[in-house]
Amino acid sequence: MTRILLDNDIISLPCEKVSIEEGEKIAQILAESLPDGGIGIAANQIGIQKRVCLVAVKDPVVFINPRIVAPDGFVVFPEGCLSFPGKQVLTKRYTSITVVADNHQHPLLYTDKNLLECVCVQHEIDHLDGITMFDREFTAED
Repeated sequence: MTRILLDNDIISLPCEKVSIEEGEKIAQILAESLPDGGIGIAANQIGIQKRVCLVAVKDPVVFINPRIVAPDGFVVFPEGCLSFPGKQVLTKRYTSITVVADNHQHPLLYTDKNLLECVCVQHEIDHLDGITMFDREFTAED
């Protein structure tokens, strides 16, 4: 299993686009690296600066070069992160998103019907953009 980077500067850097073929190889490494009980992991959390992440709230879903389109609504949600063990923050997240990714023929819709998965997808895509949960922390001004 590949070691998860803890509170490391690399997870604050945007990742580079990747081919589907290379993304599938990285996805395999991510699947092997996700610890028991983990629900999501991004490539940069294991030191690979490529736009690939895995969300495993229900069935595992791999995203290669994902982008969030059509965000809607918001919710304050308590989040944790494999790269910041034991830490949790309240974040401001969308309640509905559509995700397009190079390895999916059709856009994928995530809503508040499974809010945990919707938030997890946003969290992992944020990692690929160099954004951590601390950057999304909810404040009274929000």
